[in-house]
Amino acid sequence: MRARLPILISIPHGGDAIPPEVRDRVALTSRDIFFDTDPFTRQIYNLREQVTVVIENPIARSIVDVNRAPDDRPPANQDGVIKTRTALGKPVYKPGRFPDAALVNDLLARYYYPYHRNLERLMTQHELRLALDCHSMLPVSPPTSDNSGRRRPLICVSNRGDGQGRQTATQGPLTCPRAWLLQLADAFQQVFDGNGDDRVALNTPFLGGYISQTHARSSAIPWIQVELNRDLYLTERYFDPQTPEIFLRRLEELRGMVVTVLERFLTVIEMR
Repeated sequence: MRARLPILISIPHGGDAIPPEVRDRVALTSRDIFFDTDPFTRQIYNLREQVTVVIENPIARSIVDVNRAPDDRPPANQDGVIKTRTALGKPVYKPGRFPDAALVNDLLARYYYPYHRNLERLMTQHELRLALDCHSMLPVSPPTSDNSGRRRPLICVSNRGDGQGRQTATQGPLTCPRAWLLQLADAFQQVFDGNGDDRVALNTPFLGGYISQTHARSSAIPWIQVELNRDLYLTERYFDPQTPEIFLRRLEELRGMVVTVLERFLTVIEMR
C-alpha cells in the first residue's frame, strides 16, 4: 500500500443540505441548489485513500458559504457568506423571509466557524506539504459575474497572484510560491492535455478565496485553489440520465487523473 500524499483537500462547495433553521424560508428548488453548488466535487476530490486528510462541507453554499469572510454580508454583497441570490441570479429566500441578524449569527456559529476550526485543527495534527481548496466552475461566467458570458478555461489554479503566479500590489501575499503553482499547472496540463481555449489558467477567472487566503496566512502550509470546468463531466459526452453508470465512470476517471496530477507535482517538488 502506497503512503498517503502529505496533502489536505478542502471541499467547501460540494454540499447541498439546507439547515433546518431556515428550511421554511428558502425559495430555492433542489435543481436551483444543485446548480449553485459545485456538483459532484465530493466524488471527484474524494481522495481519502490517497491523501492525508479530506474535509468537506455538507451545507449548501447558497445558505452558508464558508469561502467568504464572516463579515461579507448583504446588502453590501449579495454573494457573501449569507446570500440573497445564487450565482445564476435566483433569490435564495422567500419575500420577507431573509434571516435577521440573530439567525445569521446562529447559522455562522453552527455551520461556518466549525469548518474553519476543523481546518486549523487538521493542519496542526498532520504533517502536510500542501493544502488544496477544491471547486468546480461553470463553463461560462454567469450573469452575476463581471465577465458575464465569457468562456472559462479547462482548469484554474490560484495563489492570489497575477496570470503568471506573481504577487501583485493589490491582492496581498501569495498563498503559495509561484514555482509551486507553475508546477501544479504543468502537471494538470500534462494529465488533462489542455490547450488553446481549454488552457490551464493561473488566477483566472478566480484568484483564490477566503479559505486559501486565511489559512495560508495563519499557517506555514501553502494553499492553492483548484477549479475544474464542469464541461469535464456535466455534458452529453459523459452523462446520459438513462445510464448513470457512464457518468459514475467519468467521475472515477477524473478522480484518478487528479491523483496522478498530485503525484507528479510532489515528485518534482521533493526533488528540489
